Amino acid sequence: MCAKVGGAFAAVAVAATIGGLGSAAAQPNDYSQLPVDPNLVSDSQAYSADPFDIDPNGQRGVSARYVHREGGTRQITTTILIFPSAGEATGSLAGAAADVANPVSAPVPVGTGGTMVSGTSIGGPGSVTVLSFTEGNVATTIEFDGPPNDPAPPDFVTELGQKQDTAIKDWQGV
Repeated sequence: MCAKVGGAFAAVAVAATIGGLGSAAAQPNDYSQLPVDPNLVSDSQAYSADPFDIDPNGQRGVSARYVHREGGTRQITTTILIFPSAGEATGSLAGAAADVANPVSAPVPVGTGGTMVSGTSIGGPGSVTVLSFTEGNVATTIEFDGPPNDPAPPDFVTELGQKQDTAIKDWQGV
């Protein structure tokens, strides 16, 4: 009986570790648990993740790119960077939407300073929406790239951003 209970406990512990049920706050340098999979918002399996880039460009954090199954015409790239202070995190977002032509900006209820900028891609005919916000010393941008004249729906952008903000707060232990 004890062996069965011990084995069941070990299986649950392994599942929790693999499945991500454990608190990310317990492992402050493991940023791989931070990005929120957009499939959780779209309630589908339309997006597949590329391998995460841990500490992109030498900066503490993670970058995750999700590609839509429809030939890659839609992509979502989440970049989460950790700074020494909240001021540095806020300052890092100054050029977050620099690659958006014909930008239309609107505040969104996501984190601190949540801003959504929509327009077209400077490098091509596609649509681009960039959501940026901070949570303490963490700066986040989520870029939605899509076909021309078919930008990401604002409610989808906001919901994914809110889930991402919650994941960051959980990681911070807030």
